[in-house]
Amino acid sequence: MVNFGHAASWAVGLGTLAAAIAGTVVPARTPAEELRHVAGFLLVFAPAVYLLIDRRRRRWEAKHPYLRFVVFVLTMLVATVTLVQVVVLALGAVGALARTVAFLAAAAGFGAAAWMTFLGGAERLWQVFLARTDTEW
Repeated sequence: MVNFGHAASWAVGLGTLAAAIAGTVVPARTPAEELRHVAGFLLVFAPAVYLLIDRRRRRWEAKHPYLRFVVFVLTMLVATVTLVQVVVLALGAVGALARTVAFLAAAAGFGAAAWMTFLGGAERLWQVFLARTDTEW
């Protein structure tokens, strides 16, 4: 059963990790600005993860939390780095528009990780993989 402490500890851990990934990938002009990015993402990501765990208890409990952790981290890394780098290649790393779009791309990477981990994305992709490869699991 997911209680407040369980959900809160996972939210702090996953939120901090996601904020560190997103905050360091988004281009920053100074180390202080990078730290502000990490802190800003943390203020959004940790409560979001808590709500996702708390509101999707059955899905969270259906698989071992460490499996969810692996799916979250891998998706967060791949999606965030890919999306932000596409923005940097397309718009550059300087300028208000480029920084804003990169910030939104990092948030979209978090959205992809949340979808994969908490909203059934990984299970759906697994089913598509099994169907396409004609594999019995």
